[in-house]
Amino acid sequence: MKNIIFDLGNVLILWDPDVVYKKFFSGDLTKIQRFYEETGIQKANAEMDRGRPFQEALSELSGKFPHYHEPIQFWKTKWLEMIGGPIEDSVKVLESLHAQGYPLYALTNFAAETFFPHIRHDHKYKFLNYFKDIVVSGVEQVIKPDPKIYEILLRRNNLKPENCIFIDDSSDNINAAQNLGIATIKFTSAEQLIDDLGKHGISIPLPS
Repeated sequence: MKNIIFDLGNVLILWDPDVVYKKFFSGDLTKIQRFYEETGIQKANAEMDRGRPFQEALSELSGKFPHYHEPIQFWKTKWLEMIGGPIEDSVKVLESLHAQGYPLYALTNFAAETFFPHIRHDHKYKFLNYFKDIVVSGVEQVIKPDPKIYEILLRRNNLKPENCIFIDDSSDNINAAQNLGIATIKFTSAEQLIDDLGKHGISIPLPS
């Protein structure tokens, strides 16, 4: 029986900063994109996923781009609004795998200071309890697609790459797993995930 490793963001949990910035920039997508590009806040987010404190990273950006101080701080003050909740159809797939007895693991790029207080023990994310282990980048201080974080999961749980399937929405993360000998599924939708699991001999009823 294969070990199945899930990414969390935009596979099981919706993550969309645009929701916040569309309000602030009155729906002007050009202004949102300019904000992202000028400030490099998405690169800063990767640093926070790697364990850098939010206050330190965002204060540095605000110092460099004072005219963007307010929207930069939204990354912390309005962070919960960026989380759209569980992706229900994907959760149904996870539930089916759990019911069938598949060993389940999670490997996520997530800041520790947001994951643990806001996600890990929130009842609406109770499906996280299905995982035998959740490797969080902010704790390990390494992010996907660095092979080290995959190796942490494999080593910690005594897993062999050839006995695993990794599911992620990022091509870079998928490629990194493949380079370690892990079978992969590039996530686009729950229905597609069901089809691709079927190619590995894993049957899942369609979500209803």
